[in-house]
Parts: sequence; C-alpha cells; structure tokens
Amino acid sequence: MDDPKPKVLYVAYHDPTVMDIASGSDYFHYKAICDNGFDVKVIGPFMPQPVLLERLLERLYLRTGKRYPKFKMTTTWVASQATTRASFEWMPDVIFSIVPFPFIFYKGRAPCIYRLDTTFYGVEEFWPTFGKLGLWVSMWQEKQAYRNCSRILTTSEWSRNILAKVYKVPDQLISVYPMASGLPEEIVPQNIDIANWKALRGPLRLLLVGRDYRRKGIDIAIDVTHRLNAGGVPTELTVCGAQGESEGPINFVGPYKKNDLEELRKYVELYRRAHLLIHPAYFEPAGIVPGEAAAFGTPTITNDTGGIATTVKDGVSGIVLPPGSSADVYVEKIKELFGHPEVYYQLCRTSRERYERELNWQVRGKWLKGILMDVIKEHAPKGQRE
Repeated sequence: MDDPKPKVLYVAYHDPTVMDIASGSDYFHYKAICDNGFDVKVIGPFMPQPVLLERLLERLYLRTGKRYPKFKMTTTWVASQATTRASFEWMPDVIFSIVPFPFIFYKGRAPCIYRLDTTFYGVEEFWPTFGKLGLWVSMWQEKQAYRNCSRILTTSEWSRNILAKVYKVPDQLISVYPMASGLPEEIVPQNIDIANWKALRGPLRLLLVGRDYRRKGIDIAIDVTHRLNAGGVPTELTVCGAQGESEGPINFVGPYKKNDLEELRKYVELYRRAHLLIHPAYFEPAGIVPGEAAAFGTPTITNDTGGIATTVKDGVSGIVLPPGSSADVYVEKIKELFGHPEVYYQLCRTSRERYERELNWQVRGKWLKGILMDVIKEHAPKGQRE
C-alpha cells in the first residue's frame, strides 16, 4: 500500500485558484504545494466583518491621515479559531499561509509556516503608512504569529535582517528565497531569441509594470524617457497597469488579465519586446515583475529599496542602483549599458539563466516542498522522523 500523502492545511488570504488576485501570490504557492505531492485542504479567505467598535475606531483613525491596521482583530480571531479547529478536525501535518492572522491566536497541534515578502516595520521604514498606533498593533500581531510558527519564509535578505534584529526571530527559523515570476510556466518560451528580440535597432524600448503610480516611481520612468530623448537617444516607454494619458513616447496600456489567455499573450509580448524593464520604485518589498521580465531575457534596472536587491541580482539579472537614485542616474547608467551592446546582450542571457535557475515556480515549488517536509519531519513522533 502506498504511503498517504502529507497533509497541508492551506489558509488562504485570497481565492487561491485565481491567478489575477494580488499578483497571484496565493495562487502560485497553493499550486506549487498541490503539484508537489501533498494532500491540500483550503480554508478561507476570511472576509473582514468588523464589529461596531472597530468601524468607529477606523473612522477616527483615518482622520489622522494614516492607515488603520491592515488586519482587524475580529478577522484575526475568526481566522485563528478556524485554523485551530481545522488542525484538530482534519489533523494536517503542517499549516501554511501567506498572511499572519491565522497564527495570531492559534492553539492547534500542527506546526505552522508563514511566508511574507515584508514586515509592517519594513513598510513603515520606507513608505510610512500606519502611524505609531497602527504600526504598534500591526507589529504586535506579527510577533504573536511568529511565536506560533515553526518556519518563516521571506523573499529578501533585507526582510531577513529585520525579522532577526527587530522581531528577534531566531535565524534558524528564517528561510530566504527570491521572489519568483508570476507567470504560468506554459506561457514562457522554452528558448529565447536575444539576437532578434533585443536587437538594438530603432528606439530603445523601456517597460514599466505596476499599478501604484506613485510608489512604483512612474514619474521617474517618464522623466528618464524624456531625458534620454532630449539627449539624442530615441526612447519609448510602455507603462502597463497604472492609469495615465498616453502622449508622445509614453504609452499606457493594460492591465491585462492573466486568467484570459489572449490578454496574457498581450501581456508577455510586452516583456518580449522590451529592451529593459525599468523599476524605479520608491519602495518595493520584493517585486514579481523582474522575474517575469527575466523569463524573456529582459534585464531590470532598479534601485536598492526594500528587498528588490534580492529579486534583481546586480550584474546578473539587471542593474541595482543606489537607493533613491534620481532620473539622471538612471539615464547615465542606461546610456552606459547600451553604449556597450556586448555587455547588454550578456545581461539578457544571464537574466534568462537566473530565471531558469531561481525565479520560476518549478524550482521554487521543489524548494517549498523541501521546507514543508523538513518541518513535518521535525514535528513527527520520534519513530517516524526518518
């Protein structure tokens, strides 16, 4: 008789069967666990159902101009109770989630694994959002969740350092992996044609993918484009996702639905055509789009904000400039890169190689399987740990 599959209770933040929600974070983690031989049960998503007091507090808090804590206490309580019940009723070998709230008041039997791209402290460090009270509540929730988890998975060395230094999470409980592409494997070509796709004929084609106009630095990308054109380098910029007016060399498109095959094809065609993904974000926890670009041999130019320097390896899958770099710095580096075509084409090749080695979900899924199995073995009865 075959051994039973290890059981994973997946606590969802969004519907994990839909790729388009939240860049597919739930979808790709859920799919990777299912594809790697686990018996998976999903609970959630848990929709916020704030009580009257919470609604009143939120209204008062928003008057300060700051954001109310992301996870309401009623939601964390309901999710934690449901997770605890499921741990006794279904008896999973391990519990997994990409949000902390199932673990804040968790009292179950199964070990827990929490995956995050950034902490609330990390967000406030670069992109102040919550104010003192909101940050205190959010960090208290995180600390409670960390105490109930056997492993914390995160997507950058920056985030690892915050977990260890600020939240005092033991280093042996933290595992780091770079943020993988948010594209389904079947849409990614088996081979790329750098000579034709990236030929330096005609205008330089820049691409920016992002919905948050301000945080993603779309203003910087537009300024870079105008400066390059003014400096004698014909350049076009395509902005995918955010809303804006197309004018001259600036073209706004999308967003495209990844669940719709025709729209997905239009979306990935942007990566195939682009010479460079420009990602001048003011803050980026990790970033999915550099991995998507790397799948098509398109390097990323960005700056060292948040955890992006783990997603984009400088000199391998792109160029990582100093934090807060101005448009002038981007222009200078882009001119330097395209003034040496052999360096640019090599960067295209190594970008694709990094995608194949680290930034795809086949590789990430096997890595995640190893983490899950390690935690299961660590918590198995002594006679079952081999």
